[in-house]
Amino acid sequence: MTGSSDKVKGKMLKLLKNDFLASARVIPLFYLVEIFAIGVFYFGKIADKSKYLIIGGVVSFLVSALLIFVTFFFVVYDYQKSLFGQQGYLSFTLPVNSKQLLGSKIIVYGLWMIVSFADFVLVTDLMTRYVQGEYGEMIDNASIFLTMFGNFPSKAQIITYAIYFIAYFFGTVLSFTIMVYFSIALSHIRQFQKAHVIWSILIFVATFIIFSLGISLFEKYFGIYVVLAADKSMKINFGDVTSNGTALELIPFVFMLIQDIVYFFLTAHIMHKRINIS
Repeated sequence: MTGSSDKVKGKMLKLLKNDFLASARVIPLFYLVEIFAIGVFYFGKIADKSKYLIIGGVVSFLVSALLIFVTFFFVVYDYQKSLFGQQGYLSFTLPVNSKQLLGSKIIVYGLWMIVSFADFVLVTDLMTRYVQGEYGEMIDNASIFLTMFGNFPSKAQIITYAIYFIAYFFGTVLSFTIMVYFSIALSHIRQFQKAHVIWSILIFVATFIIFSLGISLFEKYFGIYVVLAADKSMKINFGDVTSNGTALELIPFVFMLIQDIVYFFLTAHIMHKRINIS
């Protein structure tokens, strides 16, 4: 049993490595451009030349924003090309199952999405501190940023809200990615394959509507909240929110988790049993 488990892990690691190398052919080029732009920005700062400051700052900010969209493009493009395009037949002959093929894509491009978002936040913070003239005052700048979302009476509440906000963002990105993968896979069954692009869009729209309605219904009938109260306390409430404070809904996380698991296994099943690779 242990030997078999080690072989499965070894195959998965090789698959992850190959998917990472495939994704690393283009995406890192944008990071190199951004690093160069930030270098120009700091050169302008040290040399006191506003021209280089402006050019470096604007380019680094625009590239960091563009990276989010570029990364998501490759989330879709590589999945379509490597599994349902000309490389599809080769991919499905690899000694791995459909769950591993799908899981590898989600892990690799999920990490790229995290990196791209973190990069955007860091560059935005750098440009904000430059504009405000508060270099090095990270705590003050973080406080200004967080007050945009709410005035919390304790550091624990601020940290809780920040974790909630980040987790909600990445949970949404993951759900969105899995819905895209499910839509593309389903559009490649024999009945839809001739117009797979149109069908993938229609299926995604229907899936997204179900996703939105599902969260709304869950929130309506199953209320679970983390309440950040004005007296600095934090507690979990079920049903209606009666406490004075900010309520963070937990039901969307539950729904997204259930949906992600269902769509993951559905997509893996379609990849294994239903798709038509020609």
